[in-house]
Amino acid sequence: MSCRAPCTTRKARLKTRAKRMGNMPPDDLLNRRKFLSGSARLLVMLSSFTALACACTREKEEERRLTDLVIEQGKLVLDLGENRYQALKTIGSGLKIEITRQEKPLLVTRVSETRVAAFSSQCTHAGYEILLPEQGILACASGHGGIFDLEGRVLAGPAKSNLPHYPAQLIANRVYVAYPFG
Repeated sequence: MSCRAPCTTRKARLKTRAKRMGNMPPDDLLNRRKFLSGSARLLVMLSSFTALACACTREKEEERRLTDLVIEQGKLVLDLGENRYQALKTIGSGLKIEITRQEKPLLVTRVSETRVAAFSSQCTHAGYEILLPEQGILACASGHGGIFDLEGRVLAGPAKSNLPHYPAQLIANRVYVAYPFG
């Protein structure tokens, strides 16, 4: 059975430990600990900021907001031959269109081979923005559980009313939306 000296001081223990770690003086050992601890915290903080920035960028790209619009006879015209409107060629998908002086963008969805729908992208429950369609449904960004179909009708609450819609039609390869500009 080995016996240790009962009165070893902290400084003596640090010196012994320093000898084992390559003859580092105790003060350098403490600085090394602070450095490693601070570096680890910084790494965690930077990685969380990077993840957040990537998520925000991805969400913005997915929304495909558009600003330069074509208006004919008071109707918004979306030519599906243009690359920026390609999402509307796929049934069950959609895109958001930024309208000047409007808080939330217009949401246009492809309902079927022959039908499109256009409505406000603002949830009727709490005013949060509606996300782009996934698997044929629209969800509220709030996470409250508000779900709508591709035509803006409530499927699950807390929202009790449908999304305000605007008359929209698909003629040839163009979508026409009667939107109250101004």
